[in-house]
Amino acid sequence: MPPSIACIFFLSLIYWLYLSQTTGMNISCDAISYQDLGRQLQNHGLLSYFKNGPNREPLYPLLIDASMHLEHFTGIAYVKIMAVFGVLIMLLTQLLTYKVLRLFNVRDRVCALVLAYLALSPSLNNAAFSLYSEIAALPFILGIVLASSGALDAIKQNKKQGAVLYGALLGILLAAATLVKAVFECITPVYLIVFFMTVFLKDKTKSTTLLLCLAAAAIFFYVPINGYKWLNLHYNGSFVITDRGSWALYGSTARRMEPLTLKRFAEALAYVPGAGVCNGLFGPKECDFWSFQKSDEFGMIKQGELNRQNLSTKARNAILIGLSVHKALQDPFQYALLTFIEGFKMFFWESTQTGFVIYPHWLQKIYDTKIFNNGLRLFTSLATGAAVMVLWLGALTAQKSPLGAMMGLLIFLYIFFFSFFFIDTRYALPIAPLYLIAIGNWINKNLSPKKIKNSLLLARQP
Repeated sequence: MPPSIACIFFLSLIYWLYLSQTTGMNISCDAISYQDLGRQLQNHGLLSYFKNGPNREPLYPLLIDASMHLEHFTGIAYVKIMAVFGVLIMLLTQLLTYKVLRLFNVRDRVCALVLAYLALSPSLNNAAFSLYSEIAALPFILGIVLASSGALDAIKQNKKQGAVLYGALLGILLAAATLVKAVFECITPVYLIVFFMTVFLKDKTKSTTLLLCLAAAAIFFYVPINGYKWLNLHYNGSFVITDRGSWALYGSTARRMEPLTLKRFAEALAYVPGAGVCNGLFGPKECDFWSFQKSDEFGMIKQGELNRQNLSTKARNAILIGLSVHKALQDPFQYALLTFIEGFKMFFWESTQTGFVIYPHWLQKIYDTKIFNNGLRLFTSLATGAAVMVLWLGALTAQKSPLGAMMGLLIFLYIFFFSFFFIDTRYALPIAPLYLIAIGNWINKNLSPKKIKNSLLLARQP
């Protein structure tokens, strides 16, 4: 490892350890639910988690449960232990990000720049030191990219054993990501199918090795995922990972299908960069329509109506999904347009105002500076959008960079499936390291010393 990179790792660790001791967790909103689930696991065990479910995805509550058990033995508050877990996950995320950057042959200086920003990113540090599950997904998503790279190499070299091992690892990582963010249950089959088509169309002679790889991935994904869903079915009658999707889908759909005036459409566009932009242009009363409160209101009211009919969870979910489809089909163009706009929120992932963390005074003072927050959010969103668009365009020529195509696909699928729901800033954080890798790859290709020198020479020519 080059000294500059080692120095970035060391300084990042010092900074994160400092934040772990000087920040505080603001336990509110969904964080209360995560805390309660951790307490339930600590006091009543995993069986209670299933009997009283279906609950949220289990891996992050299990991490909270582990920190609460450590609190019992050490006397250290579990939130401080969770902060240390956040440091360890961030360090692992940084290491995996570096490994992916090297796969793209990114220069050391650019790697150092990307890794330094990852360490200082307000949003990523917010994820590390708040009680929300996004932080737990970071290593698994980067691991999916690395496992895909290993599988691609093994298939290219026609190494059947290596392909099976990497396929199994890919399936395990996809399953783990699903048990943190259930959206990966939808992402996985599409990802594996496109993976197959990308490799198969490039070289049909390796089809046996490819099939072995994908069979291993499918087995190691669907066995644990269906096993978890079966436990939910056995103990609470719901063959699901979690039970939040159907009412949230209905709420988002119902809001999008309300009468759309030109002014309301302008409000939706203004809400993409954030509520602050919309509030500044149209006022809080108008912009509240595009907040999560409004979509949750639609969803919870309808779910309450169905609950009063004493329907089973399966029947209720089926009705909510059916009603969502029916509403969307009333005006497919309006629904598709607003869903497309919702997806753009994923590019506005950076913010100093995410909330749920109490920072040291000096850092909070910096974060409260509007020009800093707004400038950073605008710059990172533009850089992210440009780099990801380049990555997606490159994916059209997957023969040139199949790994780039798969990483671009992972980003696209994550945005696509989340766009059916309300997107909050923190929902984009699990793929933020992929964004930074895409930006680093773009800088590496377009701002190399040789290209800059050639551009200067061309500019001087008469």
